[in-house]
Amino acid sequence: MLRRTWVIVLAWTLLATAWALAGESKKCNLSTQDCLDQMATKMKTYGWVGVELERNEETGTLTVLKVVPGSPAETSGIQPGDLLYALNGVRIIKDNEEALTKARKDWKPGQTVNYTVKRNGADRQVALTLAPMPADVLARYIGEHMLEHATADLAANKEAINKEAATK
Repeated sequence: MLRRTWVIVLAWTLLATAWALAGESKKCNLSTQDCLDQMATKMKTYGWVGVELERNEETGTLTVLKVVPGSPAETSGIQPGDLLYALNGVRIIKDNEEALTKARKDWKPGQTVNYTVKRNGADRQVALTLAPMPADVLARYIGEHMLEHATADLAANKEAINKEAATK
């Protein structure tokens, strides 16, 4: 659950990059080194919000689980339990994934984005200035993604060895 939450957090923050590199909830098709190079180069220049989210798989809605201390989300007043309802006027639901990806595509540190947040049934407008992703968060995300690559590589090698053994 924690790994899934971190993936969602960072995917939300860097969704355009994450989808370009790995596709939504699909195996990354890049080689481990190519993926690492692209992530290290591109992700460090994207804007960061600083929340851990839980995504409702049926609706696509996002609920804030944790706000990272010192993050833009904390500064703007986003709180655990908030439902992120809209981003720059685009409703956050599955049917709007393409529009949301386009809205987040060029996020840069220093840029202001606007969320509509539902808290205790009431709508709140939240303006948030994106920050650079902290090095420890970036390193953790890249490390977790590289572990996914390593696991996939090991499984592929094991399968190849088993096929080779079966033909002997």
